[in-house]
Amino acid sequence: MSMRHLLLFCLPLVCGWGAHQFQVSADMVRRALKADNREIFIPSPKATQVAAMGFDLVVADLLWVRSVLIFVDFLGQSGTSGAVWMRTVLQTVVVLDPAWRTPFFYGGGMLRMLDDVEGSDEIFTKGMEAFPEDAYFPFSIGINAFLIHKDLDKAAAFLKQAGALPSAPRWYRAAAAEFLNRRGQRKAALMYLKQEIESANSERERVLLENEFKSLLYEQIVEVLVARQKMWEAKFLRPLDGVEGLGDLPPDPLGGAWFVAADGIVRSTVQDPVVAKRARNEERSILVNP
Repeated sequence: MSMRHLLLFCLPLVCGWGAHQFQVSADMVRRALKADNREIFIPSPKATQVAAMGFDLVVADLLWVRSVLIFVDFLGQSGTSGAVWMRTVLQTVVVLDPAWRTPFFYGGGMLRMLDDVEGSDEIFTKGMEAFPEDAYFPFSIGINAFLIHKDLDKAAAFLKQAGALPSAPRWYRAAAAEFLNRRGQRKAALMYLKQEIESANSERERVLLENEFKSLLYEQIVEVLVARQKMWEAKFLRPLDGVEGLGDLPPDPLGGAWFVAADGIVRSTVQDPVVAKRARNEERSILVNP
């Protein structure tokens, strides 16, 4: 066998062995846990868009898949590096593919779970700009304002905006009225509900809004009646024994009648069983968890 034939025989063996050794060393890196969970560097959204060279949707898909896979790992970490990386990736994805609703929809919630509420608000705000007819995004901003920022004014404003959109679920409107009520603007909540009742799209929606309206109106009337009761008792120095002593009373919005309940408070005959049941549940919870 000539030297030339020997080289031709050995060369494939040497190349195969070298390729095998390279693959083994590559697998050690590829399968390493730390390598899988590392946050790859992401430049600014605009820079990534330029680097995508027209393949914006492909790059957006890849980054979104990467962010979803690594999100669970961030949940168990301390510090803010994971949230910063996630926010940058989500900002990039929504710039690359602004017509894709999924990153807006889930991304804001992911950032909220990573305690990046500002980032969550930012993604939801961008979602609201990209999908102005989608009620979910202003509603989510309102929920963030209520649960985390403790800003009832902002929560009420965004929930009201969400409830006014045609795509909003029926209960969005009732929720907006409830936030207005908690903010201390019961009259505004009643006016808002009255307008929504007039523009209700179905009988079921109308009934839901009317029940909420009656409940808020009942609370407003009860406050006045309790104040009148206290004035009567301060004047006559004895407990009120009948609602006749309060003079003419407005109709009960709940459809019942006014009476002095067992606890001495003027209340509706419709609402009294609800109050009694709530009191029993509270007593049981005290017995179970003293």
